[in-house]
Amino acid sequence: MAVTVKNLLRIMDLRDQGLLPPGGAVLELGAQQLSCRGNEKAVGQLIEHLSGRSGPGRKQIAGFANGGYFGELLTACGFGYRSLDLINGFNTVLLDLNIHSAPEELRGGFDLVTNFGTTEHLINQLLAMKTVHDVTKPGGVIYHDLPMSGYLKHGYFLYTPLFFNDLAAANGYRIVRQYYSREAKPVAAPEFMRQNGYPDPDFTDFGIEFILQKTSDAAFRMPLDPTTSLGIDQAVWNAADPGESAYSSNQATALDRVPGRELQRALLARYRQKLAALFKR
Repeated sequence: MAVTVKNLLRIMDLRDQGLLPPGGAVLELGAQQLSCRGNEKAVGQLIEHLSGRSGPGRKQIAGFANGGYFGELLTACGFGYRSLDLINGFNTVLLDLNIHSAPEELRGGFDLVTNFGTTEHLINQLLAMKTVHDVTKPGGVIYHDLPMSGYLKHGYFLYTPLFFNDLAAANGYRIVRQYYSREAKPVAAPEFMRQNGYPDPDFTDFGIEFILQKTSDAAFRMPLDPTTSLGIDQAVWNAADPGESAYSSNQATALDRVPGRELQRALLARYRQKLAALFKR
């Protein structure tokens, strides 16, 4: 995925809200290119808005808009910039988000961390989200722009509002904004899916954006969706290896989704277990 005009507008809005300081530090997951052909004016406005000075010449702005690297644009706006990627590029730290943790020198160092279509390609979602958390400053902002549905030919994962709401609850993030989008043109369904029961000739891609503010320097905590496993055994709950991310103890948001009858059944089951243990003594 690429950086589009909507992303530039969101970042300008963060600046206006005081959530992105002038000359702040920005980190990208994956060095992204801009896809703003025909919107060169918006790119020039971004530079002027974020840097507080007149933008560069028309030729340089067109170079940014038509496939230029987002990091070079941010640098032109006066921001410090790094990216995490498998390919060496502009101000890039070579790092595999599937297997490598954030280097110590990057932890807690960034005012804005962007995930513009990178983590859906990663198998290790836990480490990816932990890395995002670890490199963000307390008070800093995390901006995810990812696929929500459709995208049958793109990436390994899709994301839901439930995931981001629970991620925010587990880690005390403030949800700054959320957005949902739909691509204008449908995409032809893969032929192998059509031959194996997929009912439609095409599908539509939908996107999800969540902008989150990290509110403390607490360690990363995993969310948990307990709606199908209310009777979690405490031995499993406490089984994380030393140094590994633990679940959040804040499960109120998740439990609010569970029907009252299911909660009653789980409670009765636990009482029966305790009674059975007493009678065995």
